[in-house]
Amino acid sequence: GAAATIFALQQAFSALNRAARAEQTITGVNALASAIGEQGPKILKGIQEITKGQLSLVQSAELANLALSSGFSADQINNLADIAVKASRALGRDLTDTFNRLARGVAKLEPELLDELGIFARIEPAAEAYAAKIGKVASQLSNFEKRQAFANAVAEEGNAKFKNIDTSAATSAESLERFVATLSDLGIEVGGFIAGALQPLVEALSAPGAAIGAFGIL
Repeated sequence: GAAATIFALQQAFSALNRAARAEQTITGVNALASAIGEQGPKILKGIQEITKGQLSLVQSAELANLALSSGFSADQINNLADIAVKASRALGRDLTDTFNRLARGVAKLEPELLDELGIFARIEPAAEAYAAKIGKVASQLSNFEKRQAFANAVAEEGNAKFKNIDTSAATSAESLERFVATLSDLGIEVGGFIAGALQPLVEALSAPGAAIGAFGIL
C-alpha cells in the first residue's frame, strides 16, 4: 500500500513537472524572439493558425524555439509550418513529425531528415547559390548564412512541390489531432496552476529531513 501510494505521488509530480517545464518552454519563445526583434506570442499564434490548432501550444513552442535559436525569422517559421501542413496532407504523415523534420533538418543542416518528405535540397548547391546572390563564395559563408541558404532552398522546393495541395477542407485526422492538442493544452494549463500552488510545499519537502519524514508518514 505504501509503495502504491508513493508510486502514485511520483506519477502526479511527474505530470506537474512536465506542466512546469512547458511553461518554461513557452517563456523561452518570448526571450528568443525578442533577441532578434520578433514577438513570441505572435509567432506562436501564427503557428497555431497555420496548423489549425493541430499542434499543442507546447509543441508549437518547442519547434519555434528550435527555429528561433537558429536565427530564423517569424516569416520563415510560418513558411515552414505551411509546408509541413501541406506535406503531411499530401503524404499522409503525422503533422508533428513532419514539422519537426522540417525544422530540425533546416536548423541542423541535416538534409536526410527531409528526404522522407520528398524534399531533396542539398547544402552545397544551396550555399553556392546564396553566396553568389550576396557577392561571396560558398567557402566564405558563416554557419548562420549556410543555414539561411539551406532554409531558402528547402522553402523554395517545398513551396513548389506542395503548392497545389488543398488544405482548406477539414479531415477526420485533422479533427482528431486538434482534439488531442486541445486536451494537452488544457492539461498543461491546469497542471501549471496546480504546480504553482504546490511550489511552497514542494520546496519544503525537498529538504532531506522533511523528505524522510514524509516517506515515514506514507
